[in-house]
Amino acid sequence: MSVPAMLGAPDALPGSTELYSAPAAAPAARPRRWTPRALGAAPLLGTAIIAVFLVSALFAPLLAPHDPNYQYFDGLSLTGEPLPPGSPPYLLGTDTLGRDMLSRLMYGARVAVFVAVVPNALALFLALVVGAIAGAYGGWLETGLMRFTETMMVLPTFLLALALLTVLGPGLGVVVGSLVLVSWTYPARVVYGETLRLRETAFVEAARALGAGTPRIIVRHIVPQLGIILLIYFTLNAATMVLLEAGLGFLGFGVQPPTPSWGAMINQGRDVLFWPWLMLEPGICLALLGTGFYLVGTGLQRATGSRLYRVQL
Repeated sequence: MSVPAMLGAPDALPGSTELYSAPAAAPAARPRRWTPRALGAAPLLGTAIIAVFLVSALFAPLLAPHDPNYQYFDGLSLTGEPLPPGSPPYLLGTDTLGRDMLSRLMYGARVAVFVAVVPNALALFLALVVGAIAGAYGGWLETGLMRFTETMMVLPTFLLALALLTVLGPGLGVVVGSLVLVSWTYPARVVYGETLRLRETAFVEAARALGAGTPRIIVRHIVPQLGIILLIYFTLNAATMVLLEAGLGFLGFGVQPPTPSWGAMINQGRDVLFWPWLMLEPGICLALLGTGFYLVGTGLQRATGSRLYRVQL
């Protein structure tokens, strides 16, 4: 007896010589296309926020209405008080020295964007090198690198950066180096875990069977698979970088005067709370830029289904 008959189905349709055939399988679903609409509204809003600050930072000399460091005589009232927001020709008011707040915020965005990009990229590069080498080679190299990474992870990030700046002195270069040294450990752990998973995959085993060495496997087969994870971590960690630099600037260890910095501006306005715009305006800019990076990072994470072990915020 045929299989169709055992299942209660006729071998052939009545009046037909065609044998019974099982229904055709449903066509395979098309892969989901990754479009901006799939990200949702929040990441697009975050991208718009970042774009505004990026344009302000890049074109600050052209867009700023005044010199950010010049102390204008008409920037103070007759009693020597700073002008409030809306006082022409100073749209966002002036500070206690008669300097234009809008121009200082634009030039302060240059420091914030620089800190969000440069030390962040350097920290991720260091994390990629350490994590990929530890995961791909294994053995004593893996043990040594990961134990050192875990030791650095338990140290308080802000206090470590503050200690380094206390020893080395304030300055933009020292700030960048300190942020790199305190920010590479968590992404290194993520890269290490993903490398352990990827080195057991079929395409890596095939490359190894064809004679590819470990350095070639890392560069050609493992690193390209880590691109989206590094991109997500870059956007999420950028918010941390901006907040860390602002905190250091608030304590006087960040970018030094006369270069405008949002953290230093908040510090200058905290003693004169009866002129609240001196502290609120740079604080709002700081919150907006950090929120923009966070919205983009979480949107990419949801759209790609990536899961990170831990994001330091």
